[in-house]
Amino acid sequence: MADGEGAAFEAYARTGQRRLYRTAYLLCGDVEGAQDLTQTTLAKLFQHWRKASRADNLDAYAKTVLVRTFVAERRRTVRDLLAHNRNAPRPQPNPAPGADLRVTLLALLAELPPRARAMVVLRYWDDLSVETVASLLRCSESTVKSQCSRSLVRLRARMGDVQLYSTGS
Repeated sequence: MADGEGAAFEAYARTGQRRLYRTAYLLCGDVEGAQDLTQTTLAKLFQHWRKASRADNLDAYAKTVLVRTFVAERRRTVRDLLAHNRNAPRPQPNPAPGADLRVTLLALLAELPPRARAMVVLRYWDDLSVETVASLLRCSESTVKSQCSRSLVRLRARMGDVQLYSTGS
């Protein structure tokens, strides 16, 4: 990589890291996982910087790399877990009604399958269009709509009696 390209990557990494980390945290639900996912994404961007730097929208390109990396890693993790632990059901945490809404939502998001979680985060936290999410995840728009709808039903059902709009006062 030429010096100019290296400097361009460093400049992008400095400015884009916070945006990538924010989305990574929502996807992973924990600090360490988000940091790892952000670093993996930046490493992949560095590895393919010549191609990435020519993208029409570098932030969208980076977010695509981030989301696809997350989905691929979770798929691998789930597959490994299932292979080693077929009969033991994983206990599902039941968030306490008095828990902070943000913590509760993060816990409930963690229960969603990786791809559905990515769709919900991109669609509702990052406020991306159905078309953009479908493009990022290489699926049809109807898949995004149906998965988001099912995921929201599941999240609402698990929320139970938690007051969505209470301020705690």
